[in-house]
Amino acid sequence: MTKIYSTAHSANATTVPTGNAPARIEPKFVVAFTIGFFILLAVATYQIVTVMVHHGVQRDASRRSLEWAEFAVKQVPEIAALAVGAPIKPENWDAFRDLASFGGVFRFKIFSPEGVLRFESDDPTATGESLGKHNAIAASVVKSGEAYTTVESGHSKPNRPDLYSETYLPVYDGGRLVAIAETYMDQTSKTAAVRVEYAFVGAVMAGMVLLALSVPSAGLWVMFRRLKHNNEQLKHAQIRAMASDKSKSEFISTVSHELRTPLTSIKGSLEMLKSGKIIDLSGAAERLVGMAAKNANILNLLVNDLLDFERIDTGNLEVTKRPSDIVGIVKDEIETMKSYDTEQEVEYFYSGVEGPLVAHVDPDRIAQIVRNLLSNAVKFSPKGGKIVVSVRKEAQSVRVDVADSGCGISKVDCVRIFDKFTQVDSSNTRKHRGTGLGLAISKGIVEAHGGDIGVTSVEGAGSEFFFVVPIGMEDKGVPLQDAA
Repeated sequence: MTKIYSTAHSANATTVPTGNAPARIEPKFVVAFTIGFFILLAVATYQIVTVMVHHGVQRDASRRSLEWAEFAVKQVPEIAALAVGAPIKPENWDAFRDLASFGGVFRFKIFSPEGVLRFESDDPTATGESLGKHNAIAASVVKSGEAYTTVESGHSKPNRPDLYSETYLPVYDGGRLVAIAETYMDQTSKTAAVRVEYAFVGAVMAGMVLLALSVPSAGLWVMFRRLKHNNEQLKHAQIRAMASDKSKSEFISTVSHELRTPLTSIKGSLEMLKSGKIIDLSGAAERLVGMAAKNANILNLLVNDLLDFERIDTGNLEVTKRPSDIVGIVKDEIETMKSYDTEQEVEYFYSGVEGPLVAHVDPDRIAQIVRNLLSNAVKFSPKGGKIVVSVRKEAQSVRVDVADSGCGISKVDCVRIFDKFTQVDSSNTRKHRGTGLGLAISKGIVEAHGGDIGVTSVEGAGSEFFFVVPIGMEDKGVPLQDAA
């Protein structure tokens, strides 16, 4: 319902349920969603067209009522007479018949300024009805003095068209309200015309929306199919890679265990020969046996590295923690390295804490880390180079640094140097031998202790490797100075 000169509009808000999309959308759900979306679009378009038609008809009814009012101004004296209950003069019937047939008006009523029915065009005897009783909202016209128009359905009412409008129009004579005129206009034909007009507009809008959505939707569908195909390929590739990785781990584990047994026998035999308890060796034979024993030890270390790598890779690395003096472990490893290989003529220097520095760690594994870092430092140090090792306490952790005077490492290589099977120089002509497992194993051991490992380096100026492990004893109530 609309008031002329102060029209109020209302609209219904439609709530669309939303939700998080699942990780994987089945094609049937995509099709169902697409069909549902287009159905929703059609329904929304129909609703919009319906509302637009209603407002269009209401605006037309108000305009035509004003036109009727302009026509009725010529009959104001007669309308004012009817409003006070005066009978219609015979000579005025033609004028009222003209009013009743103007611009689609099929009937009208005249009320007094107080809202009492005085005349009805199709029933001159119907008088005395109150405007408020007739239409409670229309009674406000008496107080406001403003026109009021509403559009009604006539399907359930006798002698009414399918759609008609009612307008309550104040009639003034020289600024004085003399009557309220109620007009009934047939809006059926206008509704059909407006509906066709807006239906065409709605169809064009829906077509444009469909066209705008169909192209990206088709592209998204093609992309979805390609992504699905690529995901399937990646899934198969991942399965193959996992199977290959598992086979590799099983192979490394099997081969390492199979090599360990004969190596133990070879090492034992060579040590017996070197001891001279079985046979006295000549100088040349003793050198050959010593060389064989040395390479057997190298091969044994390689097998042990492979086994440790397999344990770390499968999450089965055993770490047995107990109170251990890390300073003592580091110094022991330095002494061992001094006596192990004198070819490089490297000098070792220790700095940092001199007394015991106890932490809750696996001493064998910590020694393995120190051994790997020292071996790596020796490997890349020049003849006569220097290696500086330090141990110090940092908050509730112990930090061990191993610095060398070697060739240094680039920033790119510093990022990947702790990855398995990684070497700075991986070419067939590299100067330094090794499997590239030492640093990866050291990282796994440190992480198993809840610590951290890293490197700082400048190319041409040496490198400094470090690892940090938590002391981990205060929570257990073990005084550091009393730990063995």
